[in-house]
Amino acid sequence: MGVPTVVVTTEQFRRLTEQVATSLNRPDLRIVETRHPIGGVDPDTARTWADEVVEDVITALTQPR
Repeated sequence: MGVPTVVVTTEQFRRLTEQVATSLNRPDLRIVETRHPIGGVDPDTARTWADEVVEDVITALTQPR
């Protein structure tokens, strides 16, 4: 079954992430979305955004597929 994996992408790139996953024959890829843009934000903002999705990442990694 492999190692549980999740891709964290931004809301801006969600559709592209899904398209790439499908093109690689991985339509079931676990994807978690965070705010955009990540680049250029201050560390406190990045931590806040990470806190917003950490439970989603844990769930995606631990729920059976």
